[in-house]
Amino acid sequence: MKRRDVIKLLGSSALAVPALATMGPAAAWAKPESLSIMTWGGLWGKSMKDNVDAAFTEKTGVAVVQDTGSSPVERITKLKINAGNQIFDLVQLHDGVVPLAESQGVLEPLDPNSPNMPYLAKIPERFRRDGWVAMIYSALGIAYNPELVKTPPKSFADLWNKDYDGQIVLPAISHSIGPYIIPIGALAAGKDLKDAEAGFEMLKKMADLNPIWAKDTDTIQSSLLSGEAAIGLLYKSQTYTVIKQGGNVKWVFPAEGAISYMSGTSIAKGTKNKEWAEKYVNTTIDPSLQGWVARVYNYVPTNQDALASLPVELQERVQFSDAERSRIIDLDQQFMSEKRAEWTDRWNRVVAGG
Repeated sequence: MKRRDVIKLLGSSALAVPALATMGPAAAWAKPESLSIMTWGGLWGKSMKDNVDAAFTEKTGVAVVQDTGSSPVERITKLKINAGNQIFDLVQLHDGVVPLAESQGVLEPLDPNSPNMPYLAKIPERFRRDGWVAMIYSALGIAYNPELVKTPPKSFADLWNKDYDGQIVLPAISHSIGPYIIPIGALAAGKDLKDAEAGFEMLKKMADLNPIWAKDTDTIQSSLLSGEAAIGLLYKSQTYTVIKQGGNVKWVFPAEGAISYMSGTSIAKGTKNKEWAEKYVNTTIDPSLQGWVARVYNYVPTNQDALASLPVELQERVQFSDAERSRIIDLDQQFMSEKRAEWTDRWNRVVAGG
């Protein structure tokens, strides 16, 4: 039988099988024109664009498009809504909402053995979850203006001083760390971190002091910078940002203990560009690049090689002493994630005076 007769007998399927076999892996990992990432806007979005996105695009030729119009919880909702036809590739979240994202099944597992993410194995386990890796670390404490605060605060409880009526800046419930005011209130009352009733009683007292509820960290910083706020909650790292901009502000490690804060990157479940998304995640934790989080924001980079490469003076500024590290509190984020909807509803009713 001649070759042309075999083709006639089998029809087009004889050609289709090798064609599909050839297309499979190549089609799956076709190079995209761009990746879409949901992240924060403002100074953070610009810094990501300048220090991560630009480096990724230069190396891969793939552009990065930022979506900065949603809160972290809204980002998770967007991923869930688009699960059947995912339009996002990456999402940045802080540690407080990662359990929610995991429970919604919207994150791709990060494979430490993937050749696209060689730096993942270099990140300490404390800064990793199954579908998320942190790129920054700091601690939440008290920032205050020494010109406006007569007696320097020593503890979270000092935020409830009536002298600061109308001059306290705190994250609103929609902020990444908005729910933290509940365990902080419980701590200030001398109760257990998970004592929500004590936390909400303290929230009622705080609402009576007419605080400035900030929707994002930029607003917290600008309130302290302008003098509109005399005192508030802020990460140690970003206190230096306010100082650099000309603000008169000092940071206090609270007597009850400072609260850890981490933020990082995940790959969206169902992304059509997984290989390239993995390469982007790897860029966020590249030790040759990650030092920017210390230079720009005074955050601790999570890649220890990046930390070691910083000037000694900067290392000392961003890190915490051994005594302080022993008193940094890691909140039970799983517990708080399960309570988030309930706490959000209660927070809104308390702040609205209901």
